[in-house]
Amino acid sequence: MGVLDQEAEVHTRIMNNVVIKDGIRNVLGIDGEFQLIHEDEYINGIVADFSIIVNNKIRAIMECKGGHIGVTDYVRGIGQIFQYEYFSEKNITPKSLEYERNFNAVYIFPDSVIRNNMFNIAKFKYPKSVMLLEINENNNAVRLISEKELKELEEAYESNLVTISQYYFRDNRIFELYILLKYLLYLEQRGITECNRRELEIRFLTKIGTINNGNWRNAFISLSNLGLINNRNMLTQAGKNMAIMNYEEFAVEMYNSYIKVYFEQIYRIFEGNNILTMTNQEITQRIKENYRNRDVLYLTQSNGRYISSWMNIMRDDYGCINFEPRNSLRKVIYNPVDLNIEAFKRKILESSIAYEYIDKYTMLIQKGEF
Repeated sequence: MGVLDQEAEVHTRIMNNVVIKDGIRNVLGIDGEFQLIHEDEYINGIVADFSIIVNNKIRAIMECKGGHIGVTDYVRGIGQIFQYEYFSEKNITPKSLEYERNFNAVYIFPDSVIRNNMFNIAKFKYPKSVMLLEINENNNAVRLISEKELKELEEAYESNLVTISQYYFRDNRIFELYILLKYLLYLEQRGITECNRRELEIRFLTKIGTINNGNWRNAFISLSNLGLINNRNMLTQAGKNMAIMNYEEFAVEMYNSYIKVYFEQIYRIFEGNNILTMTNQEITQRIKENYRNRDVLYLTQSNGRYISSWMNIMRDDYGCINFEPRNSLRKVIYNPVDLNIEAFKRKILESSIAYEYIDKYTMLIQKGEF
């Protein structure tokens, strides 16, 4: 899809991409249509990147930034959104429109802002009404950066952790997320418009017998955090786009959008060898050595727990590494970086264990046990 280094590129994609517009709608909780006014002028010569109008009221004013941004420009953007909140408090608008009671000042930027810049977005003061939104540059999914995530990023800064990515999948395999997306799409096609997570887990999902069969709650949380389901536990447009894929396509999309940087750090430890005899704790330590003995967020923390999770994903979802439980002998089957997309999909099809669970899901649906 391409990077969003420049702010103008972000503006263009927001205006033209239905997935991004749908993501903004879902995060803001807008039912139905909304009007997006580009470069909307207010007072004192202040031009907002976008105003969002719902039912002839201002629901949000939005400030955009590109991925190639320094701290000064980022802080300037925060200054803008403080002014947007002030406008709502004083009902200042050149259009004689009222503000929605649940008005938000929105700061939206691509995912690269978090992983590629020297500043930490959690170490700034924001307006009370702010919503920080992130656009995934690969699949255009829009997600809310929660207070919990900001706290984790702040703690990472205070603990001197390296942040190479903001994504983690809460003790689930990737194919479990895929099955849940497929199931939610199936329910939508049957006319369902809202789901209860616990009810779906008890009634159907546990019948599939996946590896993390007691962790469907975490699968819902992961999909929500990625902007793939909305607050009614139904698919966003980004979620639908991924749910209609076959598993190989989905796994490649997840790799490129969220996972690649973690795999690269693990393959780096092999140093070109196909065999490695190291425990998860030893792999953790080797990765830390590449970062001057600093922990890497969601990778080297918790005494090898995160490494264990990523290694399981590499083995089970992608089949690119093989090892036995509680065995430190690791064997590389293939490295995605060496493959084009079609070859990568063929390797997944040949090597992943996902298909036995996907087939079980399909069988249950066909039998009417949904």
